[in-house]
Amino acid sequence: MNDLPQTSKNEWATGWPIVLSSLIGIALCLSPLPYWALIIIGSELGKEFGWSREIITAGFLYMTAGVLVGAPIAGQLVDKFGARKVLLPSIVALSVGVCSFSLMTANPIVFYGIFFLTAFFGAATLPITWSKAIVNNFDQHRGLALGIALTGTGLYGFLAPTYIQTFIDSVGWRGAYIAVGVLPIIFSLPLALFLFRDEKEEVALKAAGNQTGFLKTYGKGFLVAAALFAVMSGIIMTQGPVWVIVLMLAFLAAYVGFVYFRSNNETHSVSELPGLTLRETFHNYRFWVIFFSFLVLGAVVSGIIANSKYILLDKGYTDITATGFFTGAGLIGLSTLVGRLIGGWLVDHFWAPMVAFVFMSVPAIGCFILMQDYSVGVNAIALILVGLAAGVEFDMMAYFTSRYFGMKSYGRVYGLVYAAFGLGSGTSPVIFNIIRGDDTDYARVLVFAAVGFVLGGAMLLTLGKYRNFESDIA
Repeated sequence: MNDLPQTSKNEWATGWPIVLSSLIGIALCLSPLPYWALIIIGSELGKEFGWSREIITAGFLYMTAGVLVGAPIAGQLVDKFGARKVLLPSIVALSVGVCSFSLMTANPIVFYGIFFLTAFFGAATLPITWSKAIVNNFDQHRGLALGIALTGTGLYGFLAPTYIQTFIDSVGWRGAYIAVGVLPIIFSLPLALFLFRDEKEEVALKAAGNQTGFLKTYGKGFLVAAALFAVMSGIIMTQGPVWVIVLMLAFLAAYVGFVYFRSNNETHSVSELPGLTLRETFHNYRFWVIFFSFLVLGAVVSGIIANSKYILLDKGYTDITATGFFTGAGLIGLSTLVGRLIGGWLVDHFWAPMVAFVFMSVPAIGCFILMQDYSVGVNAIALILVGLAAGVEFDMMAYFTSRYFGMKSYGRVYGLVYAAFGLGSGTSPVIFNIIRGDDTDYARVLVFAAVGFVLGGAMLLTLGKYRNFESDIA
């Protein structure tokens, strides 16, 4: 573990299979698959079942709740058993879950239940799993490697709107869900089986030992998940989504507190990789800056993207234009892809918090553009700015976690940060529609989003310089 970092040539020679498999795996992971499906199919559900926008976007609440429980558990299991062993069954679960949406009835609880279970069992397919192998095998070009792999969500976001709309037009929304659901089985699973191997992690885990309790850990998590789903469903049917959001905030706070107190009994036998223990991370102010920053940024980015089709429809767009490659939601996906690559290169050459601030604050301009009655071409600029911010987000979460806290507890730390990000991104689509109310557009909501972009980005400027954990243990 005291060897000098690999040269950039050796990094790519040995690490390209990890980057390639991660690129496809992240493109077809839990984050974009059901997310983009609901963005495009949501209006069809409203037509068939008579559901309001609040009912439809509340699906993101249940997806978030499943991630809140599932992502930290997945992170714990990844730290203990290795990424690949946790990843493979989760890919299968994700495919089954997304295909299950084709069986929905007019009862919203069925819709919410599928979302919740898909998120819980598919949480290990999130970038938390794929990115750990990348940051563990790349140092000099870590940002670029992460950027390339994380372009997957942008690539899928670019292709998905037209792909899904094509199936809706030809076989209906149920067939479109199946067309989306089979993708991880067809593409991600074979690549994970044959290309996704992290030898560094396997050696470190073998030295640490103690690789038992996989099903026991998931079993305990499922009991918590079932209880949370039951309470959420009771509240949403009687009190509405606002109190569900309050419940989820309380749940996240309780979970972070639980992990904090457990970290006091943490031993150093979890991993021989360099970095801070979970307890040390909790006592580092940078963790809380990153945690709350991505809570805010996740909310404003996802709130706009999840409602992008509705925002454009309110401006007079047709379904085809609102989901088009270069006029609507597809343009967000394309700029997300570009943001991944540019952001990944920039953080290898410049201080990452400043890069994040620039990318995250500029979309405030896009918010004000969307508030006006501009042409399709000008509105496209706003969508591009939001997409660039979305592209940088995932890069930054993984990069900040590895640079400021190291690899010892990477999975659990990233899982906590992602839980905060997921809470923001999952609750904001509903919050946006609650704020919109009976308005004919999203102007009030976009003011709120503009403030969030600037605030969330500015918080990251307080992080300071990176820490070299390799030299700490040399």
